[in-house]
Amino acid sequence: MTIKQIIIHKLEQGMEQLQPVPASQSLTTSPTLELVLDDVLQTYNKKPDKSYGQFSDLADDSLPKRLERYLQTDEEQATGFTEFTTTTLTHLGQQLNEAGAITGGYVMFADYQQGLTRYLLLCLLSSQNSITITDELTIADISYLDTARMSLACRINVTDWQKKPQAGRYLSFLKPKGGKRLNTVFQEVIGCCATSSSKEEADTLVKAVEAYCQEEPSEQNRTTVKRQVYDYCQSRLDEGESLSLQELTGHLSEAGPDDFARFVNTQDYDMDVPMSPQRRVLTQLVRYTGKSKGLSLSFDAELLGSQVRYDEANDQLIITGVPEKLKQQLKQI
Repeated sequence: MTIKQIIIHKLEQGMEQLQPVPASQSLTTSPTLELVLDDVLQTYNKKPDKSYGQFSDLADDSLPKRLERYLQTDEEQATGFTEFTTTTLTHLGQQLNEAGAITGGYVMFADYQQGLTRYLLLCLLSSQNSITITDELTIADISYLDTARMSLACRINVTDWQKKPQAGRYLSFLKPKGGKRLNTVFQEVIGCCATSSSKEEADTLVKAVEAYCQEEPSEQNRTTVKRQVYDYCQSRLDEGESLSLQELTGHLSEAGPDDFARFVNTQDYDMDVPMSPQRRVLTQLVRYTGKSKGLSLSFDAELLGSQVRYDEANDQLIITGVPEKLKQQLKQI
């Protein structure tokens, strides 16, 4: 990862509203700063509920237009980045004050490159208080940047946006935990509209995989295919990358089936764009779960037919090899 520009501003919580406190210049890149950004990106990649979209507000004072002007400046000059982010900070503060649903924090803007792809990250981070032991062996209060939490965040794939401005997935953002109004305000700040969500994409993928596996007569093969899909999606999501139908099909082809893309294309599934499916939904591929009043069950799909058997006629689930801790509890009854 190469950091081109990075800056941290502040939205300070005043008596009645947020006050922008802009930084005067970008930060100097260092190994520590790279670690901080890497932590922030890992947090963002692991967030389960993202929306994907494209720019819709193309007014002269909109974020996409300001970003466009910044990208046209000399990359060696940080003044353009400072101006772009300061203006965005002010606009963000004004909109959040109108929404009245969020506290202040530090606003990080990062222009960075991973491989051949350039990104712009915008995120709102908070600080936390803790204590430490000083060199003099006394206790002191400290404040630290909590990179594991972010209340607002957006990442723009600048490379895709410049090459394919009509595409609908070069921009992703987190849904703020503040209701529909805050979500709308954040989209207005970004100047975008949502075209899909990670949950919708995961639901579609799971349905397609389940239907595809129904054509496989062997239960073991069906379980294997589902596990392959799950593991591959998890690895791509861990890397912060989306996946396409072609990539997923190629991965399955290495291990056996090679007709997943053909099956999907003959059915009513909209999966021809890159996907970033929600992890929680994908778990349905590899685990069986269910609950009723006073009862909750969950087990790996690989156990069905061996350690766990389902007797449909008698509506019974038969479990062998009961976990040791559970057996100890049962013996005490």
